Amino acid sequence: MASRSSVLLLSASVAWAACPNGGVENHGRCWYLGAEGATCGQTCAAQGLAYDHFVAADATPMVPSLLGRAPRTKQFPWGRIECYVPSADRYHTAKPTQSADTGDNGAPQDWSVSICRLSCACAGSSAAAVGFPGCMQPSVVLRHAGAHAIFADVSVFGAAGCWQNDCKNSDKFIADSPVLCARTCSELGDCTHWTFGEQDGAQKCFFRKSDGGREVLEGWSSGTKACAPPSLPEAFQALKAADLLKRCDAGLSDACPDMAKAVNTWQFAIRNLKKAAGSKLDAGTLQYVNQIEVREHVYQSSSERVMKVREAKEEDSNIKRTRACSFHSSPTVKSRAYSSE
Repeated sequence: MASRSSVLLLSASVAWAACPNGGVENHGRCWYLGAEGATCGQTCAAQGLAYDHFVAADATPMVPSLLGRAPRTKQFPWGRIECYVPSADRYHTAKPTQSADTGDNGAPQDWSVSICRLSCACAGSSAAAVGFPGCMQPSVVLRHAGAHAIFADVSVFGAAGCWQNDCKNSDKFIADSPVLCARTCSELGDCTHWTFGEQDGAQKCFFRKSDGGREVLEGWSSGTKACAPPSLPEAFQALKAADLLKRCDAGLSDACPDMAKAVNTWQFAIRNLKKAAGSKLDAGTLQYVNQIEVREHVYQSSSERVMKVREAKEEDSNIKRTRACSFHSSPTVKSRAYSSE
């Protein structure tokens, strides 16, 4: 258990000025001690911020930092949010899964107790100032749980591992790192949270509209929309993408084995080129870029049609094989086969 002096030393190390109205900055968030009976959603909203759930370790709780001193009594972890009881100068630390008697049956930001001042983690510009990856929440997965996913066109960002293999309407795709995951969420209008981890043997990025499906799970990481690395200049992204596409100039080959991914990369490069160039491109060059964009769209559409035809043929073939197997395995067929021998 941490001593009172170590807790006070921790409090002294917290940067106060970075958060509005005297909030305490820690764990990539601005922390406030709410009024008695108030929810954290209300407390954060009063600061012009949004609640961003985080459970501080039992050894380094936030209540002493928010009070500027250690309360008289530190009690066992109880709810998902630390609870300070002013009338008794005592507080409960927090834990990932609340106790059954807390009355906390919904989203953490909606929970309140009449005698408690809750330790509230809020997200805003100051939280973003902590920077990526420090703002990430380790060992946290945000489940869809039937309600929290957003489905969007992510085909520009990824081409595999999507929901039902449709990257134009998916809440996930295969990503090589949380960096891509966080950047993608920051560009998707409805995405408020992202989560990154392994599913079906592949590292994937998932997009959420809340953190209501929060669970503790080793090997995963999560963050808010604001928790993302700085955006790369559009011109830089277009240049790098174009450089990668050199290997596909000659079409399908060992160096360019997946034309669907190549088309996605082309679209990504053109989109960023247009943003970066603005009025800098002359009319002739812009027309050429537009022609490339149209051609890639046509190629993608034709590729999708070919894939659908292939899938239909495979499905038809599977049905025929199933019928054939059913026919040959029936008792009548067996008796006929035996009688003909």
